[in-house]
Amino acid sequence: MVREAHQVQTVLEYLVMINDQSYSGVGRKLNITPQQFSDWIKKRRPIPRERLHELAHYFDIEQDALIDSNYYAKPLTLSGRIQLHMRFVQHKIASMEHDGADRGDIVPYYEKQRQLQRELKDEIRLARVAELLIKGNPQIDSIIDDVLDELEAGRWDELSSRLNREDS
Repeated sequence: MVREAHQVQTVLEYLVMINDQSYSGVGRKLNITPQQFSDWIKKRRPIPRERLHELAHYFDIEQDALIDSNYYAKPLTLSGRIQLHMRFVQHKIASMEHDGADRGDIVPYYEKQRQLQRELKDEIRLARVAELLIKGNPQIDSIIDDVLDELEAGRWDELSSRLNREDS
């Protein structure tokens, strides 16, 4: 039987992963049990207000990024994952620059940063299209289909010309 890869479900869980931490390690640093921390990550219990500040400080992130309106760990979205990963890479670059690392050692992180910026732009674009499709407007659906047909056929120059001419 093939096991499916574990899907990260919350911002807090993702922060633990990208910072190469463990529940028990974070628990020791914050003086809480691994079970208590796991309960927060798995959304079995809300994060107490007094612990929220400690978590935000520990992970160097805004409190609002960690919790929903009921103080449960915030679900991880694709754009949220990308933004957190970008933050991690930015911190790594700043740390390496501060420590005087060779430029060649930092270049892969700059490349990763550019890749993540592109992924975020793409995710935002997809979300915009999804919002339009949710409206269920046949005219919008037809326009999107026509644009996609033109792009898939490689006629982006003609499409761009038509769109720019119509804007004039």
